[in-house]
Amino acid sequence: MVADIELPDLEHRIAILRNKALIDHLEMTIPEDVIRFIAEHVRSSVRELEGSIIKLLAYASLKHRDVTVDVAREALRDKLRPGELGHAVTEGLNTLTIQQAVSKEWGVTPEGLRSKTRTKALTAPRQVAMYLMRELLGLQLVEIGAAFGGRDHSTVIHSLERVNSTLKQEPSFAQRVAKLRALLESLATSI
Repeated sequence: MVADIELPDLEHRIAILRNKALIDHLEMTIPEDVIRFIAEHVRSSVRELEGSIIKLLAYASLKHRDVTVDVAREALRDKLRPGELGHAVTEGLNTLTIQQAVSKEWGVTPEGLRSKTRTKALTAPRQVAMYLMRELLGLQLVEIGAAFGGRDHSTVIHSLERVNSTLKQEPSFAQRVAKLRALLESLATSI
């Protein structure tokens, strides 16, 4: 039997977080507005929701601060999309547009970027596309991996690190990526 398990919607995410707080006796520590904030911004899975609570509590404890929405925003900034951090929202931009723009720039196909093929001709543009998705869309690692044929988050981390180091070492590569980024940002604002 095959069952399709969808991601929880907002009400379910709130219920999951409330239940986690209740089980761990944290209902007095985590205010309702913080639970709602986390539920609205962390959308991927139950494990991610529970991990966000743990991360938030550890962050607040280390900083010797009470748990508030502002502290949650600081602690979970890596899980929030750019628009949710207060940056410009890129409405017309999505994973497909980025894959198409990178494909065109590198002379490969979007299908090639999503394929399991690991040739250098596909690996470099695939890594750049992942990097641009993280930078421009603020997608989580799991979401980026899913856009590339279900790749693991560790593959995405490796790709991001690889692009960052190549940007520092190769000025021509950095220029090419900057040109592509500017093009994508202009697409986002023109739509």
